[in-house]
Amino acid sequence: MISEMKNYPTRFINYVLRILLIIILLNACSTNLVSTTNNVIQPDETIKIAVLTPFGAQEKKLSYIGKSLRDAALLAKQDLGNLNLQLKIYDTEGRKDISIDSVHSAINDGAHIIVGPFLPETTKAISTISKSKGIKVISFSNDLTLAGNNIFVIGDTSVNRAEKLIKYSLEQKKYRFGIISSINNKYNELENSIRDKVSRNGGIETFSINYTQELENLSEIAREARKKAINTNTDAIIFTDDPNKKISLLAAELQDITNSTEKGKIQIIGLSRWDLSSSILSESSLQGSWIAIPDTRFRAIYEKRFVKKFGYRPHVKSSLAYDAIAVVGALIRKRDVEQNYNLFDTNEIVNSNGFIGIDGIFRFKSDQTTEKELAIATIERNQPNILKLSPNKFP
Repeated sequence: MISEMKNYPTRFINYVLRILLIIILLNACSTNLVSTTNNVIQPDETIKIAVLTPFGAQEKKLSYIGKSLRDAALLAKQDLGNLNLQLKIYDTEGRKDISIDSVHSAINDGAHIIVGPFLPETTKAISTISKSKGIKVISFSNDLTLAGNNIFVIGDTSVNRAEKLIKYSLEQKKYRFGIISSINNKYNELENSIRDKVSRNGGIETFSINYTQELENLSEIAREARKKAINTNTDAIIFTDDPNKKISLLAAELQDITNSTEKGKIQIIGLSRWDLSSSILSESSLQGSWIAIPDTRFRAIYEKRFVKKFGYRPHVKSSLAYDAIAVVGALIRKRDVEQNYNLFDTNEIVNSNGFIGIDGIFRFKSDQTTEKELAIATIERNQPNILKLSPNKFP
């Protein structure tokens, strides 16, 4: 599919990006969810979208993310063409108090829907206010605990990646999973979610081990993991942490039992975005590991257009804002076709066929978290190589 896209002229691909990303699959299956509002929006009424981002944050990295999100939203608005919608940008600065003030301002300005904010704590801070006014929020956060009521979480999550990797592992006849985590309490929420995904998909959790922030105990942790993996006939070991030196050191200590190039050895699985870490990709002990990564067909085109318009390379998370605005555009187009003017009804946002986004297809589930289809890749020669392409539609 990727090679096929390269054969098309750039003008055609840009057209695809502009059109496909904003069109909902109109043959979506209906749902039986209960709407929390009955706010009818007249067909000639301008849709007002409040975009909350921390572009004025004092922390440089957060400000860069916020600026990227803001500008991605503006790019999506441009690509939606002449749709009757209006964006108004509010700077949260990454602070709870300013986020609350921003929401009050957005409500007073007549916002029909809120897109953002980014940080979990700022999303939580505005949730009660937005709910009391019956306004839906598409948050850029990936914190699953925020989802529900009026909050939809669009951020990619470790739980989503875990499910895709676990299903792929089972397809490869690897059924028994060990978990190595940096969090001291092994019954934390992420690990519980992984256990649930393993169990629901027909796998077995064989052990879980946690390591602390100190490096001194890693050899001891590795010995314990090796012993448990061998004694329980473990097929795969899932590392839950973000890329860091400890993962590389532990993997090196376990290298005598993990070797994904030979059938029957224990497979290492990385749950976070190892593909974004050059140190992880170049680590010899992690060659052959499996990771889940987004569909990359539209990413390069999107970033090229972003740089051309705004003069800088966007943060990788900027696409969350583009996709969120594209969802609103898709709902407007769907409304105009079906003449259903409860535009932001829960039933309208939760769609089994989903939407096409910068990083592939995604959909909001009934619990108002996001499922994103992903490709499965292996780390090989210091780069991710695709084992299984990201699907073009949901099963």
